[in-house]
Amino acid sequence: MKRREDSGEENRSYSYGHQCISSKDIAAVSETLKGDWITGGPKVREFEEALAEYCGAKHCIAVSNGTAALHVSALALDIQKGDVALTSPLTFLASANGILYCGGRPDFVDIDPDTLCLSPGLLEDYCKRKGAPKAVVAVSFAGIPADLPSLRQLADRYGFKLVEDAAHALGSSYKYEEKSYRCASCAHSDLAVLSFHPVKNITTGEGGAVLTNDDALARRLRLYAVHGIERDPEKWVGLPGKPMDSSKEYYGPWYHEMQVMGFNYRITDFQCALGLSQLSRIGEFKRRRQELAGLYGEKLKVLADRGLIRLPPWPEESDPCFHLYVLQCLGGAKERHRLFQELCKRRIFPQVHYIPVHLQPFYRKAFGYKWGDFPEAESYYERALSLPLYPDLTGSDVEYISGVITEVLENP
Repeated sequence: MKRREDSGEENRSYSYGHQCISSKDIAAVSETLKGDWITGGPKVREFEEALAEYCGAKHCIAVSNGTAALHVSALALDIQKGDVALTSPLTFLASANGILYCGGRPDFVDIDPDTLCLSPGLLEDYCKRKGAPKAVVAVSFAGIPADLPSLRQLADRYGFKLVEDAAHALGSSYKYEEKSYRCASCAHSDLAVLSFHPVKNITTGEGGAVLTNDDALARRLRLYAVHGIERDPEKWVGLPGKPMDSSKEYYGPWYHEMQVMGFNYRITDFQCALGLSQLSRIGEFKRRRQELAGLYGEKLKVLADRGLIRLPPWPEESDPCFHLYVLQCLGGAKERHRLFQELCKRRIFPQVHYIPVHLQPFYRKAFGYKWGDFPEAESYYERALSLPLYPDLTGSDVEYISGVITEVLENP
């Protein structure tokens, strides 16, 4: 294998993910900063409309980050103290914390090891044993779509609301009954959540969105994201003793009503200018991510054939925009740790996604979870390593990284 120090590139480093910012992105943000609006203005609505059109959903509410999107989703679904809502243990903390913020009880259903997404079969077992939850937050992990059609059937059968956590999956699509659906279209979910953190498939710096095809849910989502303030005169309650049809002086252009306890989860115009520019390249990003994932698969196939690693899933019925490229070291946690250390020595900085949520100290203390509760997610965690994957990587970069992995694993 050709070493980087031999090619004069010894100072090159690789993180597991990285934003891809173009001169057009910079120009779009700069133009907005020179205008009249930099907070919530026309670019926010333009971004919302573009996202809704791209995903195929009726409504889009852009917010300050993906965690805010999960929180307002739980609020809009009226999750309250005592309500149980389920998610995958293999996710970022926010998928569960959004439930907790509303006073609900987060619980978990283990993953399907073939997709790394929440298992519909185990979800049905849960409903039969413990009763139906109020909601299920299904994570489309690493860009692989969750089995939303099967989950929709369970939602209709057991009466829970279904949220797709598509934070990893903007640009991904799946097939059902010979028709293709984009993640976050809400074709099989009540709500879908997106994130625009810099390592995601597009970025606004920080940012998120919730999509839905339900008019009433869309109104509630928007209220919760903007302090609970309603500005539509047709939805006002009015002041006590001041009828709106005869007390016009009380209901001028300044008037607004706080109708629910909301939050300041607004996104800015200049963030949405960046988001619009990035969204225009989502097809390019997807093609590049798939090319890089395919190249990793080619270069690492020999290790998989020898039983040293397991490559990420790529189900036939899905067309993923890979957010992460996660290999599994079948030698277990010790081997994964050795590989992690050796990669870091070569300035290749992988990551582990994720420590299962139920194993976090807070969740263990608050709800009594323990090692062994969700064995598939735990087994995956012991082996998982996310390799560098972002559009600016080159084929030679992937060849180099794969070469290092091969060298390390073939020389225990």
